[in-house]
Amino acid sequence: MARNPKLLPDSQLSSLVSNAICVTMSLKNLLEDELTLLQKYFDEMRSAGIPSHIPEGALFYSITSSLYRKTNLTMGELSKSISAPMSSTTRMMNWLVDNGYAMRLSDPEDRRVVRVTLTEEGRKLHEYIEGHIIKRIRETMQLLTGEEQDTIIRIFDKLAHVFNLQEAK
Repeated sequence: MARNPKLLPDSQLSSLVSNAICVTMSLKNLLEDELTLLQKYFDEMRSAGIPSHIPEGALFYSITSSLYRKTNLTMGELSKSISAPMSSTTRMMNWLVDNGYAMRLSDPEDRRVVRVTLTEEGRKLHEYIEGHIIKRIRETMQLLTGEEQDTIIRIFDKLAHVFNLQEAK
């Protein structure tokens, strides 16, 4: 990866951090708002009883996204893929399993290993929530030009790649 030798002044770096936090918090709040608005969806999907409120919305979305893309992960693989502590991942998985959105599977090669996957109901829930989130992001992105949209996507892809490389060290 080519490095840019230009060093930014501290004031610009400080502004970058502030703006990144602002965007991150806005995205997290958007996610929490969507999950709150979609609580009714639980009532429609569940045949019996009212499920408990989604705890820790961002963690919920990270876990269901990861399990939606790749099934049968071990708890360790899942925790690492979302960069969350094992205790938080386990707590959310307990909630998902208790509410019928995920299940634990034994590993046929090693009975000590527990794998996790979304149930069909969990996959439907993730698709439903993600559809609403994408709609809200699309509304925001439409405020940018096509070039700005391409630029922001490239920058976030590159930053995610850089952060993943740093975590792997």
